Amino acid sequence: MAEPAGRLDGSALGIPGEIRHEPERLQWLADDLLERCRGEGPANCVGRCPLHVDARGYVQLAREGRFQDALRLVREQLPFPGVLGYVCAHPCELHCKRIDEDEAVRIRDIKRFLAEWEPGDPQHMVDCAADRGQQVAVVGAGPAGLLAAYDLRRKGYGVTIFERDGEIGGCLVSKIPEWRLPRTVVERDLSVIEAVGIEVRTGVEVGLDVTLEELRREFAAVLLLVGFAGARAMMRRGDQGVGPRGTLEVDPLTCETPLEGVFAGGDAVSGPATVVYAMALGRRAAESADRYLNGRDLREDREQPLPGRLLWTLEVTEEERKRRERTPMMLVPANPPMIEEEVLEEAARCLDCECGLCVKDCEFLAKHCSSPKELARRIKAGVTPSETLEMAYSCNVCSLCAAVCPEDLDTGRLLLEARRQAVEEGVGPLPVHKGIVGYWKAGVGSMFTLAMAEPGRRSSKRLFFTGCALPAVAPRHTIAVYDELRRSYPGTGVLMYCCGAPVELLGMEKEFEETRRGILEAAESIGAEELVAACPDCTHTLKERFPELAVTTVWELLADAWEPPRRREGVVVSVHDSCKARHEPGLHQAVRTLIEAGGGTVEDIEYNRELARCCGFGGMIYPVDPELSQTVTRRRAGETAQPQVTYCAGCRSALASIGKPSIHILDFLLEKDWSSRASAKPTGTIARYWNRLRTKWAFKRLRPLGVE
Repeated sequence: MAEPAGRLDGSALGIPGEIRHEPERLQWLADDLLERCRGEGPANCVGRCPLHVDARGYVQLAREGRFQDALRLVREQLPFPGVLGYVCAHPCELHCKRIDEDEAVRIRDIKRFLAEWEPGDPQHMVDCAADRGQQVAVVGAGPAGLLAAYDLRRKGYGVTIFERDGEIGGCLVSKIPEWRLPRTVVERDLSVIEAVGIEVRTGVEVGLDVTLEELRREFAAVLLLVGFAGARAMMRRGDQGVGPRGTLEVDPLTCETPLEGVFAGGDAVSGPATVVYAMALGRRAAESADRYLNGRDLREDREQPLPGRLLWTLEVTEEERKRRERTPMMLVPANPPMIEEEVLEEAARCLDCECGLCVKDCEFLAKHCSSPKELARRIKAGVTPSETLEMAYSCNVCSLCAAVCPEDLDTGRLLLEARRQAVEEGVGPLPVHKGIVGYWKAGVGSMFTLAMAEPGRRSSKRLFFTGCALPAVAPRHTIAVYDELRRSYPGTGVLMYCCGAPVELLGMEKEFEETRRGILEAAESIGAEELVAACPDCTHTLKERFPELAVTTVWELLADAWEPPRRREGVVVSVHDSCKARHEPGLHQAVRTLIEAGGGTVEDIEYNRELARCCGFGGMIYPVDPELSQTVTRRRAGETAQPQVTYCAGCRSALASIGKPSIHILDFLLEKDWSSRASAKPTGTIARYWNRLRTKWAFKRLRPLGVE
């Protein structure tokens, strides 16, 4: 699915770095997620089954020895498990994910085992909806007609089958030899037709014994499922139009014929096909008849006739896949039946293709859905319901979902666009975000901002971009970092400014654009072409939204040029990588290099670097759902017993807020008593604003290096 042009890359609109919110972009993101997310399946075996039998589900039940439950699950979509256990072309197996390892699971043979294992009379599913008072005629009692009749009867319609031959079954009894499909298997499965109360009239040929027009007058809908030979006979008599394949003329999506209320399917439409595909076309015709009789749109949300895109891609080449596949062989006797031990062993080979990885790793998703598809459907329905709006503002927008997703789907990206839509509609941000908006205003206001060239110079090509957080919690260390930067990288100036992330994450694009212009104007006034960021959140925002400027991090520059004091010999810590630095391997390594240069030892945790979890403060969720925010923080803190070193001042505040020993990397390297600092409470709001002023004044008092 191609993304709308000019929606993500503002340069395509002539405005570098700008993201214009447009409602169709939100819809595109939702539709893309709905199309590609594996959260609700189907597994390849289900996706390639023309009848959408839950093969994954029944194989897993068979694996547990729950054969009756497995057979019941088969019958929810397929009333003829024995027949297809013998003659199905098993398209379910052709892209089985197990092929990557050796060969497909024998799904069809397991189904056959289940049908033949069942003791006593077959436990057909015969519960039908209440009588609708409408009668439907099904012409043809082959595989397509029988399944269509069964589906319609269970939906509450009175169904009468008209069959030219003296018995039902069509090709199952007249064309497929006994050595390929035993008659006892057919009789056992087809006993469901009588069991659900379908009337059968054999020895009646439509067009000779009764006309199509008579059926149209007597029945509310007519389904022509007469097989390939029957269709040819009807066309010779002029009962129906001829389609492009020399079969009955129908709409391929809806199975409508040119005659109102008359539908056709099976081999009469496709030409000679496999039993399972004939049944699928019969089911499609039955669904259209049901929609027609209920006054519903025949085309809305219909599955296309061609198989859809597989969600689970194979790693082997197509040539190798074909070499490993179990090619359907219909012209040889059926293979010997499996015994119970074989079924258990074979079912155990199933990889149980079920996803849910993002939900497993994300507290937000686990709270709000069982699959991101649920959220996409809610967003498509509109962002104004209060529950949807609160949900959209409860995501950390950390992109861990994309990092663990086999399809690289980023649910946070969808929810961020939903926030932009909420602002556009005047319902976002939420009242609880007032403090965050105020924080942004201070960060771009004249009191707390500063743009200056390196002392002693009139311009600087490179600027130390402090952001808001580092000066707010570590004024002395902020100045110390700058001194080291200008020693190692002469000509480095300073820019104290909010990067705009707070309002960007709230969906306030107009306010973000104000921030962008302010930063660009400040950089231009000094002649700067590069920003050196201390905060990973700032780094992410600047790289994403400021294509005009080169962006790197303080930590990467320092790791190449600075030898910190070696005070931490024997100290073991873990690094809390910022989620916003997920795609910054150079930054990950630089931080570890600095810690080790200071004498420390890093004990990495499982979710690090590109798989880093959020600290809990990301996405501005704390005022919306503080309980969720703290749950995220506690999970992150619980990943290690070691103190956690951060390189984001905000992350350190989050971890410290629940009492986790944590410390910013500058405090770890430069403070004499680092352990006391690791146990200190987060810096309070008033102190943070005061520290920012102190940092600004300290910058303004600086003189050129070497000048006292």
